[in-house]
Amino acid sequence: MPNINYTPTRELVDGSIGSISFLATKCNRTPKPVGKEHIALSGNTESVLYRRELEWQISVSPFSEEQLQLWREFEASCTNGEAFELDTSDLPGGKAITVCRLKRSSFREMRHGAYEFYVSFTAIEA
Repeated sequence: MPNINYTPTRELVDGSIGSISFLATKCNRTPKPVGKEHIALSGNTESVLYRRELEWQISVSPFSEEQLQLWREFEASCTNGEAFELDTSDLPGGKAITVCRLKRSSFREMRHGAYEFYVSFTAIEA
């Protein structure tokens, strides 16, 4: 089961230590080039690569309302690019501990039925 360790800073939930274990429905690591491409009228293409980021696309299995407060605290504490640790050693091809940051505006909280929720987000390896 993957695990996230972070420093709670904004919406402190009583007794929170900044750690969430979760069941992932999706936990994919994908390289993503960041740059620009320009195609001239003549058809020539110019590409500029700024950097190559490694992104984790993560979707969490539905959970109860009690755990929702922990996820909201995680999002509030890491929304401005603060680092957190992602431990995916239990997954096939996973890494022990990876330092990541949340991709801006990628955190989504959704309702699943009457009393269950799930979240999805993109983490970028630091």
